[in-house]
Amino acid sequence: MRPVFSTVADVRRVVKPRNLYSHKGDFGSLLIIGGSDVYSGAPALAGMASLRTGVGLVFIAAPKGIASTIRSYSPDLIVHQLSDYAVTQNDLPAISELLAKSDALVLGPGIGRHSETRAAILHIIKSATDMNRPILIDADAIRAVADTVAYKQSNIVVTPHSGEFKALSGIDAPERWRERVPICVDFAKKNSCVLLLKGHETVITDGERVKVNRTGNPGMAKGGMGDVLSGIIGTFLAQRADPFCAAVAGAFLHGRTGDRLLKKEGFHMVASDFINELPVVLRQFDQIETL
Repeated sequence: MRPVFSTVADVRRVVKPRNLYSHKGDFGSLLIIGGSDVYSGAPALAGMASLRTGVGLVFIAAPKGIASTIRSYSPDLIVHQLSDYAVTQNDLPAISELLAKSDALVLGPGIGRHSETRAAILHIIKSATDMNRPILIDADAIRAVADTVAYKQSNIVVTPHSGEFKALSGIDAPERWRERVPICVDFAKKNSCVLLLKGHETVITDGERVKVNRTGNPGMAKGGMGDVLSGIIGTFLAQRADPFCAAVAGAFLHGRTGDRLLKKEGFHMVASDFINELPVVLRQFDQIETL
């Protein structure tokens, strides 16, 4: 299969135009489930990136120990405090209610590896699937679904780095995209999902289509960058974009924003810098729809 490189056209394909009578419900609601006693920033970064990309509403479901911290990052985030110190099955009823109000799910930013959390993740994926919600699985949620069939669905985007990909597949992914492409295509085809394998050249495939993203730079090798990417892709999923197209556009935008920051900050950019830079990159894609 011959790969194609991602371009600005991939972003135009998924960006939703606005008209004078638009309201927030027209642009999707995204539920982000994550956070743990160690990682409070991850779901906040994902949520703010999603809002900056253009989603209508962001709900964050986070453990009680960090929910107030996430809430303090921005008044724009709607944060629901869970009852336990981690995401557990005790909160599945509350999470199901939030899923019913949402158009897509991002599962995993900062979620941690508590034993109780793994079982909850599998139940959450089943609930979201039953409601026909597209899902992005990232971070430790990827390790939680390894050796299961939970992620093997066409409306699920899995976004591992090389270590997480090995946990899923048992394969050490090579660094060069030409060597990665056949491995990624084979994995996505066998598992009926959309795979986004992060790297200097990110490979995105659903087993039939494949694109390679070459935006981005080594300054993005920092904690929190994957959370920003999840929020960007989550927006397009909430706006009912095809999961493969959403992942391709998200990877391109993420890298393009990093390339702009490279000119301003050099290799000293951090993930939170993306929140204010994303609107600058996205402005060229703004569209007013005439009635």
